[in-house]
Amino acid sequence: MNVKAYVAAAVVLAVPATAFVVDAATAAKVERHLAVQARTQDQLPADPDTYVGGFPFAQVLRSGEIPRVSLQALDVDTAGLTVNSRTDIYEITIPANKAYAGDFVGAPAKRVDRTLSLDGVAFGELLNMTDLDISNPYDISPTGGSASEAQLTGTVPGMEEQSTVVVTLRLKGTEFIMEPISLIDVSPDHADTVSRAFTLSLDTRDLPIGGQADKVEVAGGSIRFSAAKRNVTLSPADLSPITAPAR
Repeated sequence: MNVKAYVAAAVVLAVPATAFVVDAATAAKVERHLAVQARTQDQLPADPDTYVGGFPFAQVLRSGEIPRVSLQALDVDTAGLTVNSRTDIYEITIPANKAYAGDFVGAPAKRVDRTLSLDGVAFGELLNMTDLDISNPYDISPTGGSASEAQLTGTVPGMEEQSTVVVTLRLKGTEFIMEPISLIDVSPDHADTVSRAFTLSLDTRDLPIGGQADKVEVAGGSIRFSAAKRNVTLSPADLSPITAPAR
């Protein structure tokens, strides 16, 4: 290859590479803007993990749409619990100039999902157990919806040894209901005490997910509650990983 051909080939390769770098930097700038905005608005201890979907980001010039924006805060204190809280916003219709400026307020979105993850420490607070462990009782991928199951292990107040129980997790209207269906290696003398300790009901509107939960599941050693809103005009509160309880 002669020098001119070599230079031409290098230019051809460099142009898309440069465009990729510029596009990635633009998306990162928008993510940073949204993260700082959320941290400031909700007085978070750190910037939330933020993701703006759509590759390349410049596709918004043609489509007028950002397919997804996600914000996640880990180990954040909200509504008296220390939780992992996440917001996923889907199919945002937005002019390109506003997208590039990170100005999503007022843009219509097809759906906003809120997800609250309670690990053994957080969920254990609801049961007055300081050593709660949460797992999937079956060797399969976790499933969720209006019902799921979990295996819980913890020390019931007043007892010295841990108890392991398989429980159902159900959503009935606004209520979350947890009930034991199997006691594992629990003495018959303690069965009633253990069953009562692993029974729980609460109104999901009191959880910091902004509405009535429509999904509960077990994943990653946590119990996760989700609530979805559809056809939303985005407000500053929607562009945050956390939200207040619905009541």
